[in-house]
Amino acid sequence: MPRTDENGRQLKTLLDYLLDGEVDAKAIYDALGTSSSTYYRRIKEADYPNAEEMRLVADRFNLSYPDLQVRFGLMSREEVWSYVESAPVSVATIAEPVVERRTAVHRPRLRDLTPRSDAPPL
Repeated sequence: MPRTDENGRQLKTLLDYLLDGEVDAKAIYDALGTSSSTYYRRIKEADYPNAEEMRLVADRFNLSYPDLQVRFGLMSREEVWSYVESAPVSVATIAEPVVERRTAVHRPRLRDLTPRSDAPPL
């Protein structure tokens, strides 16, 4: 029996719920990078989905990886908060935009142009 979330849903059923529609099995095994036969064999195993499979699915469907881990019991909410609080915080700054100075290109005026003698007429 594969892992289920806190409401007893398997991964595909949870994705259907979270993404508000039917998620094809093909989309899931493409996200996992496996063949269909490997996917259908894997979904019957007790350790499905594991943390790496959840990461791949979260990336593919733009979901929260920690949220999936909490839903499937691989991490508790307290462990997630503890990790977030212990991580050093850094602030990224936006660099000033580089202003390129372009040199003026001298282009002749239309009235100053003459037809080329070697070019055929239009």
